[in-house]
Amino acid sequence: MRCRVICLISLISLTLFLIACSPEPTPTPTPTRRPTRTPIPAATLKPKPTQIIPTATPLPTNTLEPSPTTTNTAQAAPTKAAQNNPAGGGGGLTVWTMAPLVNYFSKIAASNQEPIARAANVNPLTGLEASDPARLQRRPVLARIGNDPSARAIHAGFNQADLVFEEMIDQQRMVFAVTRFTLVFYGQAGAFRPLRSARAVNASLMPMFDGVLISSGGSVGTRFLISQLPWKARNLDGDLQGSTICLAPGDYRLRVASSVQHVQDYIASKGQGGSVSLRGFPFSNDVPGGAPVNGIAFDHRPWPFRAAGVIEWRYDGASGKFLRFVNGAPHNTQQYVLNGAWGRNCVIGEGQTEQIAASNVIVLNAKYEPTDFVEDTLNSYSAFVELTGSGTAQIYRDGVKIDARWERPTLTAFFKFTDASGSELALKPGNTWFEIAPLGYTPTVK
Repeated sequence: MRCRVICLISLISLTLFLIACSPEPTPTPTPTRRPTRTPIPAATLKPKPTQIIPTATPLPTNTLEPSPTTTNTAQAAPTKAAQNNPAGGGGGLTVWTMAPLVNYFSKIAASNQEPIARAANVNPLTGLEASDPARLQRRPVLARIGNDPSARAIHAGFNQADLVFEEMIDQQRMVFAVTRFTLVFYGQAGAFRPLRSARAVNASLMPMFDGVLISSGGSVGTRFLISQLPWKARNLDGDLQGSTICLAPGDYRLRVASSVQHVQDYIASKGQGGSVSLRGFPFSNDVPGGAPVNGIAFDHRPWPFRAAGVIEWRYDGASGKFLRFVNGAPHNTQQYVLNGAWGRNCVIGEGQTEQIAASNVIVLNAKYEPTDFVEDTLNSYSAFVELTGSGTAQIYRDGVKIDARWERPTLTAFFKFTDASGSELALKPGNTWFEIAPLGYTPTVK
């Protein structure tokens, strides 16, 4: 019994000794609150790694792939991930991220194209004498115009533009939503409407004309891209620079309007005015040899004919021009005087309505590839359109079709059209429409 008591006392003593000698536990530190950080805008973040995405509707396999960009390496396309084209078809396209796009469009190398001799009062974009030669001493205006179905009823300025470029926009897995226009004004003034947002294609067109771009609104990605380019001071976004536009009654997406004169006056007040030197195109009244054509239609995919409408250009022998129809009805344009206050509401004055007509319609085949920035709430992505290098084209004038090849070595160069022998082709004097179609695409010829 005495032994058990002694053992119990010894065990208790040992336990108390171990507790006394144990190190004091380290207290858990109180967490410190990290300061709140303002998120960086998505467009300024480092671009995501290049991705490969499959195409739901592959572009037609074509044998008309543009030849490599000319030896002017300043305009060579940046290196991208290899295209995913597994054997057996069903390939994919490389996604362009922001950094390569900024790099590509920032290289404004001087054009070494030979000049075209013409009188000082002749417009290099139309081959016609300017009614006011002083207009040729001001920068061209590039206006971004929408082509939503509801916009067509109020289109304005199309027949006053020297050139019109129409391209496919906003793709999901390379299926495009609709088309949009860039109107180029140089020899004539006038009002235009409805202004919509720019796209990456405008970064390709602007250096050709050394002009002024006016649009309304834009995605974070497109706005950031343009803000990094050498000509950013001549980019006018009506949503950000409200005094460049006025608002007509109606839906906001359709009511934004402006005029050539106002844009040129505004840019001059900012110290960005002045004259430019444009090569333009050669022109001739002589009717070239070619296959007779009554009309052409953009009525099949991948052209987005459901939303953009089935486009037809029908030749009118009386005027010597191609007339534009959408879904079988004349595609009309208006011209009027804008009254009211810039930056506020405007009043549309009396004007006239006429059908859109073109002396030349050029189908220019170019490569479309996706970018990684979103353009709308439907998660449609912007497209990169390769407009340097060379490729195939068809010129329609005087009721005939001429197969051609286009060349454009740098962003500052003009499109040059040549025949099979390499001789440069002349356009008919007057305005020209460029339909920027995907590789291998040809309209239905009638």
